[in-house]
Formats: sequence, C-alpha cells, structure tokens
Amino acid sequence: MAVECVLATSRQNNRIASHRKRITKRQGKMKGRIASAHLLLTIAYNILKTGEPYHELG
Repeated sequence: MAVECVLATSRQNNRIASHRKRITKRQGKMKGRIASAHLLLTIAYNILKTGEPYHELG
C-alpha cells in the first residue's frame, strides 16, 4: 500500500516524488519505489510519535 501511495505522488512536486526520482536515477525503478515507501512510512511514524503536523521543507 505504501508503494501505491508513492506512485500517486509521482506527478506532484514534493519531497517524496523528488526522493523517488533521485534514487531511481541511480539504482533503478523498484529500489526507488521501495526507498520512497520507506521514507513515507518514516514520516508517518514520526507524525504519530510526536503528534505534530507534517510541514514540508522548502
């Protein structure tokens, strides 16, 4: 499910899409998807742990 969420962000200009494009360029399509899904889950975990809303940098 996390990979599908990552694919949904592919046309957007945000941190997750940029991360996926950067990793895909170096390591391939599947590793880029999995690495971005890991980033998404890490962000979700930190939101739940701290209770603070997510603010995208930049």
